[in-house]
Amino acid sequence: MMRCFNLSYKKYDVCVNNCFLYYGEYEGKNYITCPICGESRYKQAHVQQNQYIPRKSLWYLLITPRLKRLYMCRKTVEHMTWHLTCGGEFEKIVHPADAEAWKHFDCIYPDFASDPRNVRLGLCRDGFFPFGHTAAPYSCWPVFLTVYNLPPSMCMKSEFIFLSLIIQGPQSLGKNIDVMLHPLIDELKEL
Repeated sequence: MMRCFNLSYKKYDVCVNNCFLYYGEYEGKNYITCPICGESRYKQAHVQQNQYIPRKSLWYLLITPRLKRLYMCRKTVEHMTWHLTCGGEFEKIVHPADAEAWKHFDCIYPDFASDPRNVRLGLCRDGFFPFGHTAAPYSCWPVFLTVYNLPPSMCMKSEFIFLSLIIQGPQSLGKNIDVMLHPLIDELKEL
């Protein structure tokens, strides 16, 4: 389905303990154990047969093509600067642009705040057990990005919330989510 919309993704191997992401210089098959905890990267029975099947994986869905689509569409491009023209106009917090944290960020980074093309994103994650808690020990941890440049009537609609990472279980990520965010952080630095 991703190919139909010309949206690409990348798959990375992850340590079963969530302590290491085989990313960047560590993507090659020659790294067979985790440099942090020493756990095997691949399922043992398959390594002996020269089949390298990872024990755990992460799917990263690139966000740059999706952000470009927002700026290519006439209907959405005019709304992508809403946060500058209309943000902060409400007495109550209706949108993150109305909050003190947004205004404080603008004071600290005035160059970023003054450029209407800059994109502000919110990150959220959640986990679920597709087969129930009593079934197979499997879980899924999606990570979503919300485009806060858009007005309140648009920013929380499903078409403007981007699925960016899918992390397979069986364990909760806990404090190790930062390990999984490396591809996203690197792509955001390129923007």
